[in-house]
Amino acid sequence: MKRNLPFIMLFVAMWFFVAGLYPFPYLIAVGKQVDFTIMQPVLIATGAMMIPFIFMMYAWRKHPPRP
Repeated sequence: MKRNLPFIMLFVAMWFFVAGLYPFPYLIAVGKQVDFTIMQPVLIATGAMMIPFIFMMYAWRKHPPRP
């Protein structure tokens, strides 16, 4: 668990960032109408932003950061 804590914190921070920047899931949850054509580029951009984090995760697995 200690070894994976940086990964967990990174994904939690990214989740808060994405949830704060793109509040579409919250709008859907409270019953507001959301145009899904607006959500498509947002989801594509979010997926593109995750690519460097995935590569960083593999790099950290080979060379973990020193505490």
